[in-house]
Amino acid sequence: MNAVLFFCHGSRDPLWRAPFDQIVAEFRGMHTTRICELAFLEFMEPDFDRGVANLVARNATAIRVIPLFLARGAHLRRDLDDRVDAAQLKYPGVVFSTAPALGEVESIRAAIASWVAQQV
Repeated sequence: MNAVLFFCHGSRDPLWRAPFDQIVAEFRGMHTTRICELAFLEFMEPDFDRGVANLVARNATAIRVIPLFLARGAHLRRDLDDRVDAAQLKYPGVVFSTAPALGEVESIRAAIASWVAQQV
C-alpha cells in the first residue's frame, strides 16, 4: 500500500502546526483511501521515526516523504536524508522516496509569486 509522510520542521509554539494539520486534513479529504501521517524534525510529535512506524503498522509498503520545507537546506540534505536511510535499513521491505522541497516545484513557486503580486 502506498503512503504519504508529510515532514515539517516543528516548533515549540503549538499553534505553529495548524497550517500543516490543515494540509493533511485536506489531503485526507481528497484522497480517502490513501494513508498519510504528519511528522516533525524536532519539538513536536510524532517525530519522523514514529510517523514511519505508524504508516508501516497500517501496512504501508511504499512511503513517499513530502518535505514541507521551502528549500533543500541542511535539514533536508542531512537530517531528512539520514532519517530516510535509517528507516530503509529498519524496514527493508518498504520502498522510500522523497519529493522535492516546495520551492523546487515550478507550480508552487508560480503560486507564491502570484500571491505576492496580489499583496502589493
